[in-house]
Amino acid sequence: MAQPTTVPGSVTWSIDMRTDANGRSDPVVQAHIAVPTRRLTAVLTLERNADPSVSASHLIELSFQIAPGFKGGGIYSLQRMSMKATESDRGEALIAVPAKVTDNLYMLALNDLPEARARNLELLERQWIDLPIFYQNGKRALLTLEKGADGERIFNQAIQAWTAKDLAAAAAGNAQ
Repeated sequence: MAQPTTVPGSVTWSIDMRTDANGRSDPVVQAHIAVPTRRLTAVLTLERNADPSVSASHLIELSFQIAPGFKGGGIYSLQRMSMKATESDRGEALIAVPAKVTDNLYMLALNDLPEARARNLELLERQWIDLPIFYQNGKRALLTLEKGADGERIFNQAIQAWTAKDLAAAAAGNAQ
């Protein structure tokens, strides 16, 4: 069995505001990922689900851009996203359902049951993220992302805003 190889890359975190059809704005977390020696880049987007027809509290989208000649042949699957306190931790998977949208676009729908929502938000506060991917040639890779100070600040800002909106919505629902 081949020994794992560590390949350096980078991640840049940002937060944006997205406005829905009703004029409500909500924070969206983005990570721009680059692994130059593998000729692979990706954008990870995390947002609160605003579509009542989708049974999910939050949606994670992972869009890959692969240069011609990519050794793996392309991305075959993304099974889950795990959160870890340290780089060497095993990590815990978010409670979510993965879906392949296209060959280079994957989504994770985070479970919207109250206990799962609370656990997922708790896990999202951890510092490290593991994204296990399988290539079309049968090999696998593990993208490990560190939030760092910028990512931690951005995640905290988004989670606080989402929690406040969820509490306000619950209070409005109870007042009716």
